[in-house]
Amino acid sequence: IVKKLGQGGMAAVYQATDQRQYGVVWAIKEMSDSFITNAAERPEALRAFQQEATLLRSLNHPNMPKVVDVFTEGGKHYLVMEYVPGQTLGNMLESRHYQPLPEIDVVPWAVQLCDVLEYLHSQNIIFRDLKPDNIMITPQGQIKLIDFGIVRFFKPGKSKDTQALGTPGYAAPEASGGQTDGRSDIYSMCATLHQLLTGHDPSTTIYMIPPARQINPNVSLLMNQVLSRGLQAHRTARWTSAGELRAAFMQLPPFA
Repeated sequence: IVKKLGQGGMAAVYQATDQRQYGVVWAIKEMSDSFITNAAERPEALRAFQQEATLLRSLNHPNMPKVVDVFTEGGKHYLVMEYVPGQTLGNMLESRHYQPLPEIDVVPWAVQLCDVLEYLHSQNIIFRDLKPDNIMITPQGQIKLIDFGIVRFFKPGKSKDTQALGTPGYAAPEASGGQTDGRSDIYSMCATLHQLLTGHDPSTTIYMIPPARQINPNVSLLMNQVLSRGLQAHRTARWTSAGELRAAFMQLPPFA
């Protein structure tokens, strides 16, 4: 173990070197009961951790870390996964004191996010917690989605999710009581991109995020329109798919 990379409510992530493969570095995610004070929450935490392990081992996409091993030792549960160098977009915002990022930098990240969401949605998987803290950016500018603990499989015809989960401000309105679908991830993605471009914390204006250009006049008219459509309260008014949203981003520099 080299160092702790981060810690959340039920798990910690460490950077580790492989003692059998010289120069190979892994990220190890540890889920321990010691992080959970409420005994009634432990079975659910373990279930979410095991779901994440099973899910990530079955998926393969360049914008997701690859899980290579899962094991239990000393009553603790571990995932061994690809180590992603860099920082989260949340850390990047914090280090900039929430000053807006240049649109020309954000657009390539937006396209990559559309790519990985389109892949997940093609597997009937909804991420449900897209936000800056769950998106890594490598030194080469590659996006990696992290923390798959609350993803869900979309079940057509079901009117409500088993659990209402997500982060206030980033979660779509339907996440609080209805069934989430791919358009719910689109809302969260647009809330995230809006924050990158404006510095505005969406949790301060839940479901009523102001137009990006109202906060930062440097945001282009087209970007403002793209985000506004993705942030509609009614999902039927949003972009219908991540692929459709990606096509809109491709009309912006540096692609256009």
